[in-house]
Amino acid sequence: MTRMQQSAFAPTITPIGETATAGPWQLTVQGVQAGDEAFETITAANEGNDAAPEGLTWVLASIVATNTSDQTRVINVTDFAGTGTDGILRRTPAMECPEPALQATVEAGATTEGWVPLQVNDTGNIVAWFSSPFLGGTWSQAWLALTDGASIPAFDAVPEDSGLGTSPDSPAAFGETVRAGDFDVTVLQHISGQAVYDLADFGLRALAGSTGYDAWHAVRVQATNISDRPAFFSFTALHLADFDGEAWDHVLALTSPTPDVAKEILPGATREGWATFEEQPWSPLNLLRVQPSVVADEPRFITFGGTPTTQSTTPEEPAPNFAAGDQVVLSEDLVNLRSEASASSDIITELKIDTKLTITGDSADADGYTWYPVEVDETGETGFVVAQYLKASGGE
Repeated sequence: MTRMQQSAFAPTITPIGETATAGPWQLTVQGVQAGDEAFETITAANEGNDAAPEGLTWVLASIVATNTSDQTRVINVTDFAGTGTDGILRRTPAMECPEPALQATVEAGATTEGWVPLQVNDTGNIVAWFSSPFLGGTWSQAWLALTDGASIPAFDAVPEDSGLGTSPDSPAAFGETVRAGDFDVTVLQHISGQAVYDLADFGLRALAGSTGYDAWHAVRVQATNISDRPAFFSFTALHLADFDGEAWDHVLALTSPTPDVAKEILPGATREGWATFEEQPWSPLNLLRVQPSVVADEPRFITFGGTPTTQSTTPEEPAPNFAAGDQVVLSEDLVNLRSEASASSDIITELKIDTKLTITGDSADADGYTWYPVEVDETGETGFVVAQYLKASGGE
C-alpha cells in the first residue's frame, strides 16, 4: 500500500520553475508533457519509438542545466530517473529522443537545455531524480517535481526479518521471504523451457536456434527495498547454487521476460519481475543464492524443491496412503521427481499436473515429507515424489 512520504527518507523536492543544485549542476524544469501529448512528441521524433509498457505512461521533462564548476562536464538523459506512486525509479530507455535531448558536453559556466523522456505509473504525481554515475554520492543528487505538489511516495512499514534461509542446510521455500542486505526477497514462481521461451523477447528467442531452450529457467521475484535510501536490485543478486551454498560458476544469466526484476527502488517500495538463467549439465537446480552485494551482504538461500517450512496455524492434511501397484496422478504442476527420498537428492525431471504414475513400493519419511517411489507410466522413469502431490487415479 502506498502513502505520501512520512518516513526518514524525505529529500527536498524542487518545484517546477525553480532551480535545484546537484553538485556542479544547477537544474531547472521549465516544462512537462505527459500521456498522449508526450507520446505524440516522441513518435514525431521517430515513429519506431515504442508506446510505454502496459501500466506505464510517457513523460517528457524540458530541463535547463548549467555547469557551475570550473571543468567541462557531461550530462545525459540517463542521469535521470522518474517515479510516480509505485516507488520504482525508471531511467530513460534506449530510444530516439526528441530534439533537443538533454545530452551534451558542457563547458565550465555554460548552459544547455533539452528533453528527458521517462516512464511512470501515475501522471498525477511525478518526481524526477538526478543521480549521475560520473559524480556519485548524495551531494550531487537532486529531486525535481514534474507535477505541482509532487511528493516522494512512501510505503507500509518493513516487517521484522523472518530469519529464514540463513543456511544452505535450511533454505527457505518459494513464497517465503528472506532478507539479504538492503532487500527482502520472495520467489513467487519458477518456470522453465517452453514457458520461458513463450515469454521471452525476440533477442533471446533467437538463441534457441543454436542452444535450445530446454535448460532455460526463470523465477518471478518480489524485491522490497528495506533501506532508508534508493537502492538498485540487480539480477546479479540471484545465483544458482549447489547444496553447500556455493554459487555455480559460468551459469549464464539470460535476458529476462518483461518485466525484469532489475530496477532502482525507493525505500519501502517493491519491484516484481523476472530473473532468467540457463542451467548447465553440472548445475542442477538445487538452491537459489540471494546476495545483493558479495562484499557487504551475507547470502540467504531458497530451495527449488519442497514446500514452505513455516509453521501453519491449521493442522496439515495427512499424507495419502498408497500401496505398491496403485495408480496415481499428480495434483500439482512441475513436481520434482527425485532420485532418492530426500529434498537434497538429484532432480531427475519436473512432472506436469495429471501425469500418471505407478507406486512401486512403501513410503519413506525424510526431510519433513512423506515420499513414495514411483514409475512414470509414459516414460518409465523412476524416482521419488512427495506424497502430498499425489492423488488416486480418477480421484477428485
